[in-house]
Amino acid sequence: MVALDSRKRMEREFKKGKMPLAIDKTVYKRFSERDMIFARVMWDETYSGYRRAINEKEGAKVGMKGYSRQGYAAMNAAWMVHDTFRQAFSWENPKQPVSSLTQSTTKLKKFESEDLEKNSKIVKRIGNVFGACEVGITELDPDYPYLYTHDRQNNPIDFPEGVKYAIVMLIQMDYHALKTSPGLPASITTGNGYSRMAFAIASMADFLRNLGYKAIPAGNDTGLSVPLAIQAGLGQVGRNGLIINPKYGQAVRICKVYTDFPLKIDHPINFGVHQFCRVCKKCAHYCPSQSIPYEDDPTWKSQWNSVSNNDGSYKYYVNVETCYEFWVKNSTDCSNCMRVCPFTKPPGFAHDLARFFIKYFPFLDPLWLKLDNLMSYFPWWQYGKKMDTEKFWKGKKYLGK
Repeated sequence: MVALDSRKRMEREFKKGKMPLAIDKTVYKRFSERDMIFARVMWDETYSGYRRAINEKEGAKVGMKGYSRQGYAAMNAAWMVHDTFRQAFSWENPKQPVSSLTQSTTKLKKFESEDLEKNSKIVKRIGNVFGACEVGITELDPDYPYLYTHDRQNNPIDFPEGVKYAIVMLIQMDYHALKTSPGLPASITTGNGYSRMAFAIASMADFLRNLGYKAIPAGNDTGLSVPLAIQAGLGQVGRNGLIINPKYGQAVRICKVYTDFPLKIDHPINFGVHQFCRVCKKCAHYCPSQSIPYEDDPTWKSQWNSVSNNDGSYKYYVNVETCYEFWVKNSTDCSNCMRVCPFTKPPGFAHDLARFFIKYFPFLDPLWLKLDNLMSYFPWWQYGKKMDTEKFWKGKKYLGK
């Protein structure tokens, strides 16, 4: 364990936003993807959620408020591309009978460019074209602390030589659909995000291979998405363990492509999330399974005694086991913590003004929290309150369009 004074220093810098991620490398170790909760469901007989399917109760829920027949049809349809196009997550090119990390679909020579800034602008532009609302780039730590040691099939994860960049992409979720959580429209925008994520990373990987470079597309697999997104300058981590983006809040999904294409990296940002999360606690209050801690400060060790938590990182540890068990009870996933987060609101003068003060004048955070709570009582705003699912079905907009 690092010296106590070193930990105290990291704690202070993390709370002030000067340190985006704080880890004690004498405790924190890379762990297997098999230990994440969605993998443990399939093999860990000691877990109470073993072999419990999220949709196992959907027949009993149909017809209940927020759980319509068309809602389940749309929710399952939203996942179709993600679930069907498994090759989107392949390390090799699925369009080639004998493929490799660099197998191109063109006959052109390798694109040679040492202009890192230009390369990055090209990658970000094409990432937007492929569906990402924001794109960031980071260089992988030589120790690979945020990559899994093994995949779900227990195969070791070893990157080929030269692959040292991660292109991280955010896929926007629909704000109004998210407001119906834990109802089905919120699950529809989740599945929709994952399907669009599969298209984005498969296309980005093929683009890089066509330039003559290695590319490894990944969704939630291969490595931890949130730390990489933070390092790529796309946001800060919230109390619930998810990314908070300055523009979209938590209404995003994360995917990434690892490559050896030379790029200019981005850097972590600070817009006051760590300080605000200390006083907010709305995600913890509205969590149906009470899986999010209420403590003012993060901790270095999980209080949940779960193998799915990896000690040694200074953060708020979420009880992913009880979280998943609520998903089974709910017969679909849950996004309550994302829905109630004060940052998860569409851009606008009032919201941009609040974000400005949160970033530069954190001593006013309690005031902004009170205003956010007050707005929840006004019927035309109802900040953080669950929206009636019928409003979603009667609506005409999606993703703000």
